[in-house]
Amino acid sequence: MGFQTLISGHNYDVLPSQFQVYADQSGLISRLPTRLSKKIELANWAATLFETGTQYTEKEVNEIIGQFILDFALIRRMLVNSGQLVRDRYGKQYIKPITEQTPVQV
Repeated sequence: MGFQTLISGHNYDVLPSQFQVYADQSGLISRLPTRLSKKIELANWAATLFETGTQYTEKEVNEIIGQFILDFALIRRMLVNSGQLVRDRYGKQYIKPITEQTPVQV
């Protein structure tokens, strides 16, 4: 399943302007913000890349986040810890819950 298929209906070709300062020349966020509040903003934006109610493998989650953020594992963990993505007990399947979860907070 290709990246565009996973986030069909969305145009995420360009990072939001507040995150472009952290991106390298290719547009990939290669260094995360040092301030926790900025990391949280980034994680909350990354949550919008996923379709509500759709199941994803860990590889798909990594690919979706990894299109924009080099340290996709940290952002994935932040999304799981905040409940914006739910991981099965084996860590193989992820789903964005149908009920809205509270975004990551400080």
